[in-house]
Parts: sequence; structure tokens; C-alpha cells
Amino acid sequence: MKHLHLILILLIVNAGVARAELPAGWSTNLTAALTDAGSNQQPLLVWFTASWCGPCQLMGRTTLTNEAVVQVLSTISHVALDLDEHRDLAERHNVEAVPTFALLSTGGDEVERTTGYQPPDEFLQWLTNSISEAKETAARQSRCQEQLAAADQLLSGTNAGSARQAAVELFGLCAERNRAISQAAVARLRVLAVREPALLLDGLKDPRLAVRIQVANMLRDRLGDGFDVDPWNNAASSGPAIEKWRGMLNDSATNHSEKPH
Repeated sequence: MKHLHLILILLIVNAGVARAELPAGWSTNLTAALTDAGSNQQPLLVWFTASWCGPCQLMGRTTLTNEAVVQVLSTISHVALDLDEHRDLAERHNVEAVPTFALLSTGGDEVERTTGYQPPDEFLQWLTNSISEAKETAARQSRCQEQLAAADQLLSGTNAGSARQAAVELFGLCAERNRAISQAAVARLRVLAVREPALLLDGLKDPRLAVRIQVANMLRDRLGDGFDVDPWNNAASSGPAIEKWRGMLNDSATNHSEKPH
């Protein structure tokens, strides 16, 4: 009988902790929450919590039930994940402490995060600012996808002007923070580097160092270790070397076209 009483007490205590930990309206199914966020084109707020976390329980009772916070939360998808039940997800998102809140884009990429207890006013400011950032990120990704599609259309053309314009579009995209976008742009530039390497030379004048390094690496892969334009130099310093290579590549293309087939 004593054992039965002890089990009942533990069940009651655990149930109380669970209720304190999760306020009303929070999902616990990440897959369903991601699907919902994608369908509604909304960011997703992920709350990493734990039943043993005092600050988590305090936020659940106070901050996350605050009227203004609840009103903002109602505009986006939000899911609570127990750290002990979702170790794999915690590791994937580099969660080392709870409570941790991560706001994800509609594509599942992390936009902003915050860790530790926050009172209602402080959390509300972080949440509203993060949602604005997530929406801007989503809009930027949409614009980037349109640019990629436009570049693909230009690359499918046959005149040099279209290919040159495509290269300009791709230079900007290969410096994007979104990894999928930047990798897609780099992949297209690599194809162009094989087909018409001279068109990549203007990328070495780009004001962004990341773009210049990417382009220099592609050209070195295509032309060999003899390619000597240093991407760390600015456009003025690199200008003579770039024009030297432009002349060499143009002469090579002309000689190749003049050879009998």
C-alpha cells in the first residue's frame, strides 16, 4: 500500500510539473508545427524546455501567459520541446541551456534565438523584433529564388550579353547568408567558369570579399595555379591583373573559334 501511495504521489507531482511547464496553446509536435508554419507562411517559435527547469516553469506561468505575449504568439506557430525527450533536436540546434527560444523561418532555418528567463516586456520585444526579422528573411529568400530563376533563363540563352548579365546576378547571390541560395549560385557560376571563364573576372571587382574569394577559387580551379589575381586586393589594385587575364582568355577564345573543325 505504501508503494501504491508513493506512485500516486509521484504521478500527481509529475502531472503538476507538466501543467506548469506548458501553457495552453503550445504544440509538442515539431513535424506538425513545421507543416503548419509552412502552410501558413509563418515563422515557427521553438521553445526548448525541461520539467526540471525552474526558469522554464516560471516563464510558463508568467511571461508566456502574459496577455500581450499570448496575442503575438497567436499570430505564429509555436511548439515546446522537452530537452530530455528531444536530445537529437537540441543537439541539432546547439541548445546548451534551457529555456532557449529559437525562431525559425518557414524553411526551417534559425533566424533568431534567446536563452534564459525573460520577463514579459523583455520577451515581447525580442519576439516582435524576431518575427519582423523572420518575415524579412522570408521575403529576401523569395527575391533570391526569383533571381536564380532569372539567371537560369539568361544562362539558357546563346548571346554573350545574357551570360554576362546572369553572372552579375549570381555574384550577388553567392554572398547570401542562406546556404541553399549561396550554394545554388556558386554551382551555376562553376558551370559558367568552365564555359566562359572571362565572364567571371568582373566578380573579382565585387566590393564583397566573400564574392571575390569564391570567384578566385573557381577561376583557379579552371585555369590552374598560374591564375594570380589576389581576391584580398581591392578592385583598383587588382585591375591590371584582371585585364591581363581578360585579354589572355579572349585571345584564347578567338584562336579556338578560328581553328578549322
